Amino acid sequence: MRLAIVLFGFAVVLGVSAGARAQTPQRIVGNQISGNLKIEPGSPMTTDTATLTFTADSGIVYTIDFITRHPAMQPVTAPGIVDIVVTEHPREDDAPEMMMRVDGETVPLIPRLRSSRSVVASVPLAEVDRIVSAGVVIDRTFGTELELGAGQIRMLRTILDRWTGRAH
Repeated sequence: MRLAIVLFGFAVVLGVSAGARAQTPQRIVGNQISGNLKIEPGSPMTTDTATLTFTADSGIVYTIDFITRHPAMQPVTAPGIVDIVVTEHPREDDAPEMMMRVDGETVPLIPRLRSSRSVVASVPLAEVDRIVSAGVVIDRTFGTELELGAGQIRMLRTILDRWTGRAH
């Protein structure tokens, strides 16, 4: 009897675990894109960033940054690398809380966020070219699916054309 109870409990745990994995993650379709071009002082290099923004109904904001470095006023060479950085910005990051008591008295502190939850992957420029040529692009990070909106893909394609020198 005890073995039957243990086996039943194990089966329930496996079932719950499989059910949790089978849940469909939240999908957010992006609708914002921004860019940043930074010429590094004392260096002939430029850092070029395209940022895609995704806002969940819960208020959490996700960003996907496509970042490349290349010589100023020149296109990215064919073997170039693009860093893709996905960042989760929880709503509570807008106003982080921090309090300290010293001998029973509250010390006034003005907190600021030091870091966000981010992951990065470096991919060849050719792979980014394939990404922006696709019809549907969905990133899955932090248990959430971020679907690039049609406008984001069009603008990212335009940015990639500039990066590669294909822009007219």
